[in-house]
Amino acid sequence: MARMWTCGFELQSVTALMEWQDTNTVGGTPSINTTIHRGGAASLRVTPTAGTSYIEHQFTSGVVMRTMHRFYLYIAALPAADCNIYGIGQSGYFPGMIRLRTDGSLILRDDQAATNLGSATSPLNLGQWYRIEADFNDVTGTLTAGVSAFKLYIDGTLVSDQMCTNINGFSRIRAGALQSANSMDIYLDDLAVNDTTGSVQTGLPGPGTVVHLQAAGQGDNNGFATVVGGTAGAANNWTRVSEVTPNDATSYNATTATGTTTTDDFTVSSPTTAGIGASDPVTLVSVGVRLGSTATTTASIVTRLKGQASGTTTESASTSVAVNGWQTHKAAVPRLYGITAYTNPQTSTAWTRTSLASMQIGYRSNVSQATTRRVSAVWALVEYVSPPQRAKVWTGSVWKVCPVKVWTGSVWKTSVVKSRTSGGTWE
Repeated sequence: MARMWTCGFELQSVTALMEWQDTNTVGGTPSINTTIHRGGAASLRVTPTAGTSYIEHQFTSGVVMRTMHRFYLYIAALPAADCNIYGIGQSGYFPGMIRLRTDGSLILRDDQAATNLGSATSPLNLGQWYRIEADFNDVTGTLTAGVSAFKLYIDGTLVSDQMCTNINGFSRIRAGALQSANSMDIYLDDLAVNDTTGSVQTGLPGPGTVVHLQAAGQGDNNGFATVVGGTAGAANNWTRVSEVTPNDATSYNATTATGTTTTDDFTVSSPTTAGIGASDPVTLVSVGVRLGSTATTTASIVTRLKGQASGTTTESASTSVAVNGWQTHKAAVPRLYGITAYTNPQTSTAWTRTSLASMQIGYRSNVSQATTRRVSAVWALVEYVSPPQRAKVWTGSVWKVCPVKVWTGSVWKTSVVKSRTSGGTWE
C-alpha cells in the first residue's frame, strides 16, 4: 500500500465521514480555514475553548505494523497547559503521542505510561509552518512500556528517538487537541500516513503539498443515465460531480443498469490554477469519490484513472456503495482512497503538470446488478513538492519569477540566481 492516506482538508468540511471518519467536538468543533493554509485552498483550525477537539481516521481493523506520519503545523497561539496534538494507536487507546508544550516545544509522549519521552525540542516559532513527521514501529504482544521505537522529525531532521508502549495492532490516528487546551490556536495541513509495503513511499512521507483537481469536462465515457441536478444531458454528467464539498443528494449521477460497462470519465481542472509549478515534482495522484445508494443491498463500483483520453486505465478494487445515504470512498471502514498512482499509467513515468492536465478520472459499475449506485463527487488528490521559495529576477524589461532552489530528485538544493543591476550588468 505504501501511502495509506492523504488529507489536505480540500473538501472543506468537518462533517464526520466526509474527509475523515470522526470529529470530536467536546471542546469546540475544528473548523476549515481558507486564509491560513499551505498550498491548496484550506487547512484545519483547532482552537478549543475547553475540552477536546480533534479529527480521527481509521486505516485498519488492528494490524501490528510500522507506520510513518506527517502533518504540517502552524501555531497561532500556545496552549495554557501542555496538550497532545497527534496520536497513533487504536480505538480508545493511543500510546504514541506528539505533545505541544506551553513554551512552543514538542515532545514525544507515551500516553499509556503517562510519561513524556526524552527531551523537548527547541520552541517552535509562532506564525510559521513546520513539517512534523513521526515513525512508530508497533510490535506484537502484551502492552509493555519501552518496546516500540518512536521517532520525531521536524522539517526532515530527527529530533527525538525514543521507545514507547506498543499498540499491538495499529488502526487509527487522531489530530488536533487530544486533551483540554484552553488558549491554543493551531492549524494543521497536508496529513499523510505511510506503511512499509510496496516500493514507493515506504518511509517518511517527506515534503508534500496537497491539492484537489475536480471533474471539469466530458471524458471518454458518459454512461450513468440517472441524473439529479447539474446541467441536463449525459455529456454534462461532470457538472453533477464537480463541486468542492460534495453536496450529496443535491446533484449526482446514478445507474441501475445491469452489466459491467456503465462508466463515467471526466477531464480535470487546471493543475496550474491549483498552484502546481511546471517543474514541481508530483509524488502521487489518488482518486476520491463520494458515493452511495438507496439501500444497504449489495452494490459496487470501481474508480478509474488514465493519463490521457483513450489511454491506459487503472482501476481500483471493487468498492461497496451499499449504504442508504452517502459515504466517502466506500460504504465501510477503512475508508481509504481506492487508487493511488505514483506514476502515469500511460507512460509508467512520473507525473508532471503537463500530464496531470491531460488525465481523466471516473468510475464504472463493475458488477452486473440492478441496485442503485450513486456518485455525488469525484476528484483527483494530487501531492506535489513545491519549492520552498521563489524569487523575481529583472531581465532588463520585466520581472520574471524563478525558483531559488533546484530539485535534485530527492531534495531541493539552493541555486545561484543572477539579477541585473540598473547599470546593465549581471551580478
